[in-house]
Amino acid sequence: MRAMILAPEGVEVAEVPDPRPGPGEVLVAVHSCGVCGSDVHRVERGEGPYGHILGHEFSGTVRELGSGVTGLRAGQAVAVNPLGGCGSCSACRRDLPFLCRAVPNLGLTAPGAFAELVSVPAAQVFPLPEGVDRELGAQAEPLAVALHAVRLAGAAPGDDALVFGVGPIGLRVILALRAMGAGRIVAVGRSPGRRAAAAAVGADVVLDARETDVAAYAAREGLAFPQVYECSGAAEAVSTCAPTLAPDGTLVLVGLGTEPASLDMRLFVGRNLHLAGSCAFGVGEYRRALDLLCSGAVDVGPLVSERVPLAEAPDAVRRLQRPQHLVGVLVQPWR
Repeated sequence: MRAMILAPEGVEVAEVPDPRPGPGEVLVAVHSCGVCGSDVHRVERGEGPYGHILGHEFSGTVRELGSGVTGLRAGQAVAVNPLGGCGSCSACRRDLPFLCRAVPNLGLTAPGAFAELVSVPAAQVFPLPEGVDRELGAQAEPLAVALHAVRLAGAAPGDDALVFGVGPIGLRVILALRAMGAGRIVAVGRSPGRRAAAAAVGADVVLDARETDVAAYAAREGLAFPQVYECSGAAEAVSTCAPTLAPDGTLVLVGLGTEPASLDMRLFVGRNLHLAGSCAFGVGEYRRALDLLCSGAVDVGPLVSERVPLAEAPDAVRRLQRPQHLVGVLVQPWR
């Protein structure tokens, strides 16, 4: 089969052996796989191993069942949760399957879905309702990341929110906030295309980070946010966002940068502020994301700029390093 693999020059499409489903596994023909920011950053940094297949935001069609698999059938449209877990370790008991050491994570520590076929544990396969576009299943993983962040903030419906960084996850945080009944949402970003997408998915105010001092804006408008989401990963973003918090508010760190950030502990202690790190999601949040998508409660249409065949995926990854008007890309190997 064809797959996009990590290579010394970044990524390339190559012929690799077809996977086979082992006991308890399902062979899935990939329909759509989103290019995550973490995929782009991994390629930028030249992280190996070479030959590894990335891709963890995906959906497809069941092609073949391994021994012992029940409740699924060939030809069934499915979404796949890339995060596996043993279900019994301390991480799994806390619904943090991405920290489980027993089961590899698809596209991260196991072969992913920038490929025509991928073999996945049956427990991580979620059938899509009849009539639902299979493409929607690829949106469940990043939306689940956003739902996890919003849950950690613990804000009440109607509370205002600041979202700093409008990349793929920041945009979905806006979607999740709107679905959860947030009040005024202020979004901050640099990419013109992604700022436009932020407005399209529910942000009430969208600011250009290069032109507006966010703390000064909030003070001028009399805004103090119970919930702030740092989704850019920029080292200076924490000190930029923290002064906009309301007393007892929560700053959720979602973006993962390469440089350490500074933090004014006096501000956090003196105003009883909270700092939370948000990574990945639990199984319940993945199910909730699928429910929101399949019911039409959220519209992810503005988040997809292009749908490309596998042959054009390496170029899409390169272009996403400097997105400009590009918001998101789905790789569809069947094209």
